[in-house]
Amino acid sequence: MPQRKLGVDVFEETIDRIYWLYKQGHKVVVSFSGGKDSGAMLELTKLAAEKAGELPVEVVMRDEEIMFPGTFEYAERVYDDPDVNLNWLIAGQPVVNAFSREKPFFWVFDQLLEPEEWVRQPPEYAEWIPDLFIEKLVTPERFPPKPGGDVVVLIGVRVDESLSRRMSVASAGGFLTQKNKWGYRKAKPMYDWKEGDIWKAHHDYGWDYNKAYDKMFQMGVPAHKRRIAPPTLIPAGIDNLGFALKAWPKWFARVERRLPGLRTAAQFGRRAVEPIRRSDETWEECFHRTCIDEAPDWIAERATKARDLIVARHARHSSSPFPQVKDCIRCGYFSWRRLAKSLYMGDPFSLLFKQLPEVEPEYFRPGAGTWEGGTPSFG
Repeated sequence: MPQRKLGVDVFEETIDRIYWLYKQGHKVVVSFSGGKDSGAMLELTKLAAEKAGELPVEVVMRDEEIMFPGTFEYAERVYDDPDVNLNWLIAGQPVVNAFSREKPFFWVFDQLLEPEEWVRQPPEYAEWIPDLFIEKLVTPERFPPKPGGDVVVLIGVRVDESLSRRMSVASAGGFLTQKNKWGYRKAKPMYDWKEGDIWKAHHDYGWDYNKAYDKMFQMGVPAHKRRIAPPTLIPAGIDNLGFALKAWPKWFARVERRLPGLRTAAQFGRRAVEPIRRSDETWEECFHRTCIDEAPDWIAERATKARDLIVARHARHSSSPFPQVKDCIRCGYFSWRRLAKSLYMGDPFSLLFKQLPEVEPEYFRPGAGTWEGGTPSFG
């Protein structure tokens, strides 16, 4: 997809986009995670809101309990900002522990545990909500729109991070989407920023930010891996566990008590979360052994469904066997090797094998509820 240079400053252009939303009569809400992008989104919105006479800025954040140190300290400083009205919400939803095959979910501030067993205590002003999926953080009931306006959620998405993000803006016809089934619209007004723009703005304007990034930089974490998200969400996050073990040993010890087995993942890396093929077997045989025969029941069930789906799809367009190693493009870039690596940990949120439905909370804890068609992941 060709890019068209507009010859405008992304800083001023983003403020103008947000200002336009305010002047259109929309209820603007910033989705805040504690990361650099959502932090910059908040600072830009404060400038636009001041220009439009709409301070304080409405902000919403879901407390995930377990995040790198510095994240919630930053959120507390945001809460104390007089130009911000931070809605600090706790959903008590399950989060994937991608490093456990037996217990792949843990519940945020688990009500079946004693509070002393949590990694940290939430602030007194946090609000508990019953909705498990992230789309229900913002509702017209929680953020009533003005007459004739919509609720618009600002998301700090930059299209240079992935092709799918670029396509999401292109398919929407711009930075603003139509109203979704939950009654609000999404906006990505800083979609054309680069990572360097983020840090330049923080430097030039002295914005506050999550100090976990400083520790990542000091510890030599590559720029593309300096992310603020639940550290157990995806197997790819295992690379940051070793860093976290060295950077914050006391914090890591608390997390390990909450999620046994985390230290093994931090010490052994990807070998702890990927199948190991024996010298005398094919990747197909490895898949059946590690993902079905020797796997927990819930993983074996999902792996069997994934196998049947992908092999049937391959048979519809090819008479050759499903490939062992070289990924089939028409099958979504899958082979027996990739299938084994994708399903070894079960992929309960369907982040790697999207053809399967997400595992509902009810599966592991009867009475825990369902995703109700929403997104179970972090963002």
